[in-house]
Amino acid sequence: MSTPASEVYRVAGEDRRRNGLRWVATVAMGLLDAGSDAPSTSEVVIRRIDGSVVRRLKPGSVEDFERQLSEITGDLHDLDAVPFAEKWIAARA
Repeated sequence: MSTPASEVYRVAGEDRRRNGLRWVATVAMGLLDAGSDAPSTSEVVIRRIDGSVVRRLKPGSVEDFERQLSEITGDLHDLDAVPFAEKWIAARA
């Protein structure tokens, strides 16, 4: 019997460390209506249920961050723990 990934992992968007310049660039690009190409001030973080960090994925832009978070969240609910780990943790390590 397989364990659903959602019983083993949690996924969230979290503020990136040292993101002052990214924040300024994101705001500036937003004012110029280039928001989706703006550098993301957040990163997707995969944690075990106990809260320990398993993987941080750093997107380049706001659009990349939103796409990653959406795809990983979908996989979290659709995949079992082993295929999820193979796709998002082992393959990217």
